[in-house]
Amino acid sequence: MAYRLLLGREPENENVVKGQAKAHPTIQDVRREFLSSPGFRARIGDMVAGVDLGHKPLNWKYTPVDVDVNEHIIDQMLARIEGEFVDLGETEPHWSVLTEDRFKADRIHEGHADFYDSGQGVVSDLRLAAERCQVDLSRYQTCFELGCGLGRITAWLARQFPRVLAADISALHLAMARKTMHEFGLNNISFSHLNKFAAYDSLPNFDVFFSIIVLQHNPPPLMKILLAKILGKLNPGGLAYFQIPTYALNYEFSAKGYLQTVNPPKRVEVHYLPQPELFRIIRSAGCEVLECREDGAVGAAAISNRLLIRKE
Repeated sequence: MAYRLLLGREPENENVVKGQAKAHPTIQDVRREFLSSPGFRARIGDMVAGVDLGHKPLNWKYTPVDVDVNEHIIDQMLARIEGEFVDLGETEPHWSVLTEDRFKADRIHEGHADFYDSGQGVVSDLRLAAERCQVDLSRYQTCFELGCGLGRITAWLARQFPRVLAADISALHLAMARKTMHEFGLNNISFSHLNKFAAYDSLPNFDVFFSIIVLQHNPPPLMKILLAKILGKLNPGGLAYFQIPTYALNYEFSAKGYLQTVNPPKRVEVHYLPQPELFRIIRSAGCEVLECREDGAVGAAAISNRLLIRKE
């Protein structure tokens, strides 16, 4: 009923419903989860933009999350995520980026303009975060975007920075993004297919790292490795602006157990990297946190952080 009334759609499958019911045992829990979800806010828009849905409780308990695995396991995880997005790229490329019904393949002709216009607000968020931290974005020349997808945000980053390197794990998404950016007349973007662990070592250094609603689709060990590799490529004084989920009620992660499971078709994974581990990665990369905010990207029963950090 919550999916139908508040999100205007059917749930993906019965397992999703059971998972929500387990995570949100009371009507109040369900209400908060759905009213704070990106899907609901996208449907209602400005009407709920200023609504205070309450702070996250301070009594949530520790849950075990594996973050350290060997390189062989990392390659297996990367291959799994690539396979999922290749499949989505063939069937639901726009929906795989923004999981709203209006961006499904059979309706994208209605929402194509809205899809790309939505990227402008995210780059505006970056500008405002820099302004709050008294950082002059105009002095930064090169931007690396992880998980560019179809170029929804890339197009707006290319208007902010002289050079943009857009990367994705899916070659299908990259091909569509390249075609669309050409149609938009944007010629300051280069594209990179990052589907191997070693490919990150060959990236050039850059001034700005940008990533929104991307890291969360990777298991925690992969998030840790990717962040460490990418922050290591930041030039001195460089900035990183990214979103990453850091906690969810009842979420646990076992690397061994994860590789023994199969993700249901047409479903994107969502994972969480604990904050202590996140801050260790940032410190190890020689970066300082300028701003850390909760952004509500993963609903009421979880925490998602939006960070602006700077390489010392």
